[in-house]
Amino acid sequence: MARQSISLSGTADIAESTSLLSTHEEIATETTALLASGAIETPTGNEFVEQDTISTMAMVKQETQTIAVMSIPVILSYMLQFSFNFINILSIGHLGADELAAAALGNMTVFMLIYAPAVGLASALDTFCSTAFTASKDRTLVGFHLQRGIIAVTAHFILVLPILLKLEPVLLALNQDPTITKLCSKFVGIQLIGSMPWVYFECIKRFLQAQGYMRSSTIVLLAVLPVHVINNFLFVWSPTVGMGFLGAAAANVVTFWLMFFGIVIYTCRCDARYSWAGWSWKPLKTMPQYYKLAIPSVIMMCSDWLCWESMAIGASYLGNATLAGQSIVLNTCTLMYQAPGGLSIALTNRVGNLLGQARARRSHVSSNVGLSLGAFTGVLNSVFCLATASWWGKIYSSDPDVVACVALIMPICAIFQIADAMNAVTGGALRGLGRQKIGAYINFPSYYLVGLPTGVYLTYGAPDMGIIGLWIGMCISVICAGIGQTYICYSADFDHEVERCMRQVSSYKDAAAIRSQTGSPMEADNAREGSAVTLTNSV
Repeated sequence: MARQSISLSGTADIAESTSLLSTHEEIATETTALLASGAIETPTGNEFVEQDTISTMAMVKQETQTIAVMSIPVILSYMLQFSFNFINILSIGHLGADELAAAALGNMTVFMLIYAPAVGLASALDTFCSTAFTASKDRTLVGFHLQRGIIAVTAHFILVLPILLKLEPVLLALNQDPTITKLCSKFVGIQLIGSMPWVYFECIKRFLQAQGYMRSSTIVLLAVLPVHVINNFLFVWSPTVGMGFLGAAAANVVTFWLMFFGIVIYTCRCDARYSWAGWSWKPLKTMPQYYKLAIPSVIMMCSDWLCWESMAIGASYLGNATLAGQSIVLNTCTLMYQAPGGLSIALTNRVGNLLGQARARRSHVSSNVGLSLGAFTGVLNSVFCLATASWWGKIYSSDPDVVACVALIMPICAIFQIADAMNAVTGGALRGLGRQKIGAYINFPSYYLVGLPTGVYLTYGAPDMGIIGLWIGMCISVICAGIGQTYICYSADFDHEVERCMRQVSSYKDAAAIRSQTGSPMEADNAREGSAVTLTNSV
């Protein structure tokens, strides 16, 4: 009964332009017809026969190795991206508590209004690109989806730009400290110059990962990291060119542009370029269908992120030292998230690729393996938080009040690490399945109807628990979301998900139609390279 309700609940948002079918048998009939007509590829070769011959235990071992290999470069990429902000915080933290609090508030503002929604919009590419790459007859359909992602994040940036340009009066209206508000608005003003390259980098990164190029962003970020470290020293501390507090924002701008140019160059020099058929008006015409998956992706992925940033606003009313300590712990939790976050991306692309190859049994096993690995990383993260609670704050700040605040929060932070890791990897599995809508239904009420109100009450209401109250509320949110998404992943019908995937891919005109509109001379290249570069070789 559970599987039946799951199979039917999200069909409308995935089928897009294809009319809905009333029964599971009718979906199977249409899938067979699509295979016969050539609209989608027929899985062939010994690797597909394994579905009936290989044992489940052998498949578990294979998928564990595959996901581990795929996730390692992604985790390294996440760690490198995190290190940029870590270096900024280290530089600013020793300038003073006000500067650290202003940077935290500025980063939170940019994250809430630009980065988090943009990542949510771009994450729809995880579903569209990974399934199109293995299920479509022509790989340029992957580039078609990339164009839709770029359009979505650009439109969002234009929408929120006026608010960020007039940020100071907005923060003052929210009763923020005038000194911190002034510093924050200047910090954000500089940061805006590098915001669009950052979100374009995220789109192209997903375009490459869907085709198996998991190391692409890692290579680019490794090249950019030394430049970021040098720029942070020069722009913040150098007696000749240093700008003090604002130097960290300037260093970010240079870094983000280098990231963007780096990944574009990488794309142009690898076989992924054959998935790009040139610019076309066709993606713009199909944006309503893209948003049907992208908007639930925003809600699903950003519910916890925005709730975390809302905690920074709540902490800002508890004093500058508390806000600074809160920013350190949030920064630490971001560090802890890199391992399950990397697993999540690897699992999304693995499940999506396998569904596109019509390998239902292996995709189910892969999903379960990913969830188990997520639980393991959550345990490790929890142990780390407990072991470092007493001295971790000293790395960031020499202010004793800030260090004491960090030591107070860290044990509570350790409690929800397992659930947070499970929430990450189950979200990755749901994105691979194209079930972002279900994830949105679980995440939004967990955070905004249960966890956040509870945290606010515990902090400012009768219990008067201070910053600990906010963290208890966050624990409740993550646990509720993690349990709900884990249940959905374990009970999903993967045979039905394969059929949905095939119908989704067939609902778009294949790359021949795209080329006819763009006039791009790529047909010979695509014919030569083929449309199915194996994931193993790419990794």
